Amino acid sequence: MRDGIVVVNKFPGMTSHDVVQLARAKLGTRRIGHAGTLDPMAQGVLVLLVGRATKHQKAFQTYHKVYEAVIQLGTQTDTADAWGKPVRTAPVPSLDRANVEAVLATCVGSVTQTPPAFSAVKVGGRPLYWWARRGNLLEAKPRTVEIFSMELIELGPAWVRCRIACSSGTYIRSLAEAIADRLGTVGHVSELTRLSVGPCDLSQALDLCWFATASAEELWAAIQPVSEAKVIIDACRQGV
Repeated sequence: MRDGIVVVNKFPGMTSHDVVQLARAKLGTRRIGHAGTLDPMAQGVLVLLVGRATKHQKAFQTYHKVYEAVIQLGTQTDTADAWGKPVRTAPVPSLDRANVEAVLATCVGSVTQTPPAFSAVKVGGRPLYWWARRGNLLEAKPRTVEIFSMELIELGPAWVRCRIACSSGTYIRSLAEAIADRLGTVGHVSELTRLSVGPCDLSQALDLCWFATASAEELWAAIQPVSEAKVIIDACRQGV
């Protein structure tokens, strides 16, 4: 058995646990974990830890993340993303690039967030989404996260595409709702891609379709051994 990490490009429709289960079935081992949940509707970098590399799971989960998000304005949903039910609508004001950039700048720095009702944060021994799906909208304790930078990439008549560098534990869905509010409307995340986890970025990621069809031998060969993975682990511990 080979120990190490493998970076996968998850696509929308699968949970992070689904990818772990696929890896366990393909590799014939249960000692596989992931380094940070991606929402089912999200895509992008998912780091899998295999064998003894699973002992570094907590370290990986604290690494800085970079996302690209599209914020759809005018409609708020119960999940704060495109897969939820609309719960509120509001007019979208005329969007000016300079004004939107100014609003994004106000979100940089320390931010206090309350995890969304549909999230994996546990309350009473169950994830919040477990309670929410049963009609019980519990609330987790607010947390302070760090937004390192926000870059406006593209602007439409009712949407904003931006790149966000942030600390672990940041909820992009909550951030999107806050941005929409500061723009004078409501909104939700319609697209979300995780571009990197520490130094592990999308250019290194295995396409999930290849991952699903590759042989066990090919997958074992794609795993970065512990000696190489340690370079990434050490770099991330130094705040890369």
